[in-house]
Parts: sequence; structure tokens; C-alpha cells
Amino acid sequence: MKNASNRTSIFDNGDYSLYAEISPSISPKDGVALTITSRWQSASKPEEEQVRFKACLERGGLENLANLIQMELGK
Repeated sequence: MKNASNRTSIFDNGDYSLYAEISPSISPKDGVALTITSRWQSASKPEEEQVRFKACLERGGLENLANLIQMELGK
């Protein structure tokens, strides 16, 4: 697994934004950490992000999530 993170915006209405990031995880071995964060532009500290969800996954769990997303996109 690479040591770099992959990050993307998954929602942005100009004020509220959601981001998804996948990064290497020590546990489980060869796993990844899936993190969902949010940010409000109108907040007192708009540069700060809040963690909304975090899970450490094995490759199989990440593949299951990818398959679920693909099924939804195929509708």
C-alpha cells in the first residue's frame, strides 16, 4: 500500500462541504482508513474540518463498499 492519501470532495453547496479520504492504516495489516469530514465556510473557523465518520477496513471491506456504490450508480 502506498503511504499517500487519496481525498475527494463528495458534497459542496458553497457553505457546507463533505470530503472522503482513504489513507493507509496500520491495523488491520495492509488496511486503509476511510474518513469522512465536513467543513462550514460560515463557521467561526472555516478552515477547520470535523470528522463525521472513520473506519479502518481490510481490502475486502473497501471492495464491498466500492461494489455497493457501483450498484447504486448503476440504477
